[in-house]
Amino acid sequence: MKILAYQPLINRVKSVDDRRSHVRNMVQNLEVQCRQEPDIALILLPELSTIEYSSASFDNLADLAEPLEGETFGDMSSLAKRLGCAISYGFPQAEDGNCFISQAVVGSSGQLLTTYSKLHLAHFGASMEQDYFSCGDRLSVFEIGGFRFGTIICYDFRFSELIKQLVLRHGVEVILHPVAFMKDGSYASWHHFVISRALEYQIYFLSINRAGQVYGNSILCPPWIDEQTSPLTLGEKEEACILMLDKQIIHSVRETYPFRKDMLADYAGLGVGD
Repeated sequence: MKILAYQPLINRVKSVDDRRSHVRNMVQNLEVQCRQEPDIALILLPELSTIEYSSASFDNLADLAEPLEGETFGDMSSLAKRLGCAISYGFPQAEDGNCFISQAVVGSSGQLLTTYSKLHLAHFGASMEQDYFSCGDRLSVFEIGGFRFGTIICYDFRFSELIKQLVLRHGVEVILHPVAFMKDGSYASWHHFVISRALEYQIYFLSINRAGQVYGNSILCPPWIDEQTSPLTLGEKEEACILMLDKQIIHSVRETYPFRKDMLADYAGLGVGD
């Protein structure tokens, strides 16, 4: 399966017109990329990909936040139908007087496949999410092309029990991890967490950021790395990259390194020796 991960540059978005212009520019760029690279099954965009990640944008959420099937959904739905592929995009979702950091997945026929709202809101370093957003309360798992995907958003990846539930209970083989990772004190550990999660559970872990000098460096990690295989990492500039997902690689890694088979069903019940 062929995935296109797009690390877009997102400039100042303070009004609906700014958001509309930015989204349509992304749509045009994606259309060009996909015409040059046929047979894309899924496009992955970062966290809150419709707006700037800043208090300047967040202060205008009353205007910038959208219902689940709002204007951006219409743009992405039309693009998905034209390209014949699914699209995962981030946006501030307005629902029942609350605002959520959400990631929607539109299917290749333009239909809504699923949506996920961030469970853990970051409130440290460059993040101020708890001042503006509410937490989600459910998981998101979906299938495309025989692969089982799960979505988490940025700060969510620091909670290992969440990944464990998605992979071991719900059979997820690919974690989509849209982020807005600014170069604050937590930035240096980001790639280490992604690689550890991918190797621990022997899954693809796709962590896509926005572009810019204080962002960038998206990382797409396969189920195993060694002397011949490394994660794919991007720079700071706006760019798109292609990743091929191969189910046989997942099977082969799990056969060769049977970590999951050797995992005990329960560690909590073990006693502590003298």
